Amino acid sequence: MNADTSIAKPHYTNFLARLLLKNQFENQWIIPEPPAPLVNRMLRVIETYWLRVDTSDIRVDRPIFILSLPRCGSSMLQDIICTLPQVCYTTNIMHTFRDCFCAAEYLRKKFGFNVRGERFLKDSIEVDGGSPADSVGTWAEWFKQDPFETDFSRTSEIRLNDEDKENIREGIKRVIWSFGKEATRFECKTPALLPHARLLQEIFPDAKFIHLVRDARASANSLLKLHRLTNEQLIAIRKRKGVPAPEAPFVPYPRLPKLQSLLDSYGPDDIRTTAHLWNEGVDFIRQTRSALTNFHEVRYEDILADPDKEIFKLIDFCELPRPGTDNKKFRDKIGGVGVVHHKNRYGDFSVIEEICRDNMQRFGYL
Repeated sequence: MNADTSIAKPHYTNFLARLLLKNQFENQWIIPEPPAPLVNRMLRVIETYWLRVDTSDIRVDRPIFILSLPRCGSSMLQDIICTLPQVCYTTNIMHTFRDCFCAAEYLRKKFGFNVRGERFLKDSIEVDGGSPADSVGTWAEWFKQDPFETDFSRTSEIRLNDEDKENIREGIKRVIWSFGKEATRFECKTPALLPHARLLQEIFPDAKFIHLVRDARASANSLLKLHRLTNEQLIAIRKRKGVPAPEAPFVPYPRLPKLQSLLDSYGPDDIRTTAHLWNEGVDFIRQTRSALTNFHEVRYEDILADPDKEIFKLIDFCELPRPGTDNKKFRDKIGGVGVVHHKNRYGDFSVIEEICRDNMQRFGYL
């Protein structure tokens, strides 16, 4: 990867954007903090009585889901795919205003309320109100799940009736509506969805699934970094608000079957936990892929080595038109693949290789 030495400080488009979004940006986290009740009520009124959102003629067509562990390059891949004019997605402002996101997105575009800067994970990914979200909170609400629960026996017991499934489809239709009905192919990157691939296939029979995998040595180390930064940010947010720190750390890992036993054995901040989790993630997909009608697998390292080749293969798999030379956003994102502004210090490779050897060999990492 190529290291860049700096990244821009947060930039607000205007005074009102700073006034309304400064706290939201400084307190960004896995799940956005709830907006002010008065603002939320106002947006709900706007959405209901002014915008009059009508999705009756909108169809959810071949949605695209990126399945991966966190820290595998899925944000990079999502940002590239979402430069295509046919693709729509949950924006960060939508993820913040989850029960009135059509109004929030409309006002963001209408009045230019925006902020742009590096996300709190300090991983060279710049975000703004209109960039694609890692919509953990949205899907937790749709799936009726507690994002703090780590026991697979509980998180896997999702019982969605027909009304619940239609509510999810309706939510995605509202995303499509917010993009003017022109971008009709919904894309989602949320590692929390990894254990629920079969359920997504059930809800969306024509869905496209992309499995993104990364070298276990980098992945296991980066997951530990994710755990540290996520909890440092949560503690900092609570301190600013005068609220006590949480009694137990938040675990930002997908709720795979063996997660709880790994946490019990090693704890969330042990390289053995994240190495075993990498193993379980790729094994879970290997056992599940036959149930997924449209499935494509790609290594993060192959995208770094030849981004044009691998991205065009993905675009073809998704049955999307290849972008023209006039799509500057696409070319800029492709040109930025592998360019980072931070340095990682990874270790414990021998431990990771011992735990993950068979799967690392299967993917060509050893």
